[in-house]
Amino acid sequence: MFLIFDVVILFYGVYTIYSSIKMKQTQKLSNWLVGMETASAIRDTKGYIDFIYKRIIVMGVMALVFGAVSLVNDSVMPITHVMQAMVVLFLAVCVWFYLTVRKAKEKYW
Repeated sequence: MFLIFDVVILFYGVYTIYSSIKMKQTQKLSNWLVGMETASAIRDTKGYIDFIYKRIIVMGVMALVFGAVSLVNDSVMPITHVMQAMVVLFLAVCVWFYLTVRKAKEKYW
């Protein structure tokens, strides 16, 4: 029923991980992760990238795992208890990531 959302979340996770790795390698901010308007507001690009890199990886992995588990739940077999735990974990990681980005704004913008 929600297969398209599962696939979108899965690919969001994959692309977020890819963008984060690329950002770390090139030391240039990713428009996918930061946005064009926001990139010009960051005072210490290297410091921001070093601070946020691993945290973005965690968010991307969580989205990838959530998308994969949701895909299995919706298309292969229902795994209700696992899915309930994944929803709680995914929401917790989203809140944690929001607070992390907020902290990064205070520190580097």
